[in-house]
Amino acid sequence: MAVIADAVAPRPGRKRLDRLVTGVLSHLVLAIFALIVVYPVAWMVFASLKDQTDLLGNIWGLPRSWAWRNYGDAWRTAGLGRALANSIFVSLATVVLVVAIAAPAGYALAKFRLRYATAIFLVFVLTMQAPVPVIPLYVLLVRLHMTDSYVGYILPLAAGGLPLAVFVFRAFFLTIPRELEEAAVVDGSTRLGAFLRVVMPVSTPAVATVAILQFLAAWNEYFLALILIRSPELRTLPLAIQVFFFDWGRTDWGPIFAALSVGSIPMIVVYVLMQRRFVQGLTAGAVKG
Repeated sequence: MAVIADAVAPRPGRKRLDRLVTGVLSHLVLAIFALIVVYPVAWMVFASLKDQTDLLGNIWGLPRSWAWRNYGDAWRTAGLGRALANSIFVSLATVVLVVAIAAPAGYALAKFRLRYATAIFLVFVLTMQAPVPVIPLYVLLVRLHMTDSYVGYILPLAAGGLPLAVFVFRAFFLTIPRELEEAAVVDGSTRLGAFLRVVMPVSTPAVATVAILQFLAAWNEYFLALILIRSPELRTLPLAIQVFFFDWGRTDWGPIFAALSVGSIPMIVVYVLMQRRFVQGLTAGAVKG
């Protein structure tokens, strides 16, 4: 029997070979996915350094002559500096407003024994897929004299991001032990104090997840900005890029890709700085809740 067991048991050399093959295959798969993600960004940067003729005649190759002037044209013609500042302000304000509202709402739905908590939560879940009521929203903002303003643009963005934010916060708060809050209450803290001093400091993964998702949504929003913003000084980045689309289908692609390259930097920086917390927030509540 010992001889048979020794024959069936894998040899150490075979184990090392299996680990080597598994490692090579896993790294190959990761490299392919990394190439799929990185290549469009690299293509956009190279396209921003081509003139119109080079871009149309040499789509996939490297620039034959490096057209750095595209960045200067984009900055001056589109007012890229003011557009970037507007986009950053709108995105950050939306994130702060969404977190300030969604975190207490998610906490209440996760920890309080409310009579209609399940029904309220289902309303949030269903509205995640609901389309934006554009015409009623526009009529309401016109009657409130809030069009062509920061407030009239930020409030609809925040309202659209609340359902998903409440969903993420509720899932995360369900994973926090109740004993943690009870210990804070025993030490003399109120329920609100326990939420602010104990629960929120350990909820950075959920905050990071909501912040990244909402920041990207507000940064890339075009349709609402198109119908709510008219003043050039209030234009966000998606609206500013419109100046390079001319009549009769003529488009100046070099400055467009230059503007897109500059505009993608804040999104990349935000994700790189918060990616670990982002993944933790997405996986929170996967088992419980």
